[in-house]
Amino acid sequence: MLGKLHRETLAEQAATSLMNYIRTRNLQPGDTLPSEAELVTEFGVSRQVIREALKSLQGKGVIEIINGKRPTIKPISSELLQTFFTHAAHFNHHTIIELIEVRKGIEVQSAMLAAQRRSETELAHMEEILAAMRRSVGAIDTDIDTSVDTYIQLDVALHQAIATATHNSMMYHLIHSIRSALIETIREGLLHRHTSEEIERVQEVHEMLVAAIREGNAPAAAQTMAVHFDEALTALMKDA
Repeated sequence: MLGKLHRETLAEQAATSLMNYIRTRNLQPGDTLPSEAELVTEFGVSRQVIREALKSLQGKGVIEIINGKRPTIKPISSELLQTFFTHAAHFNHHTIIELIEVRKGIEVQSAMLAAQRRSETELAHMEEILAAMRRSVGAIDTDIDTSVDTYIQLDVALHQAIATATHNSMMYHLIHSIRSALIETIREGLLHRHTSEEIERVQEVHEMLVAAIREGNAPAAAQTMAVHFDEALTALMKDA
């Protein structure tokens, strides 16, 4: 099954061999690896080496280790990407701008694919979120901090719903991880819309976006998403 290891850095070699094992066996989330004892015998190394190799794969988000059970293959998640982007966003303002530019390209594609692929159920979910966003806009004048926070949560939910409608899991994870890293920047950008007209414009663009997706108009959806990001970036930099 797995060849014995003979060189230095045995834990790294074991981790690499385990990754190859996962790929060649086409293991799926929920499938298990051999037990520690079986791996020790197969590799001809100590239990400590195997534990280090498994810990390495756990740290990379490949497997889950629960005491008393065999290591289990984890589902794909955006956890590690989110950690990376969150770390990057704390460096400086220029890095934040770069992340927003990356996010724009991905979300423009997301809007286009959602217009082409969305189901009626997915569209209904977008419409529901959009209606809640409209109600939230009406409350911003009375309690801006609370209402903006509510609006941002709904905004994130809408963009995630659009990403879901692409039926592209990689795009979904990328969008989720970048948006999570930039959540404070998103809030800051919305707070920079000082007038009710500016806040209303944000909502109108979201409504235009969902309308394009509803109509299956992929070019219009992509263009509207691009406008949304251009205006958000302008607002963010206005008071910088």
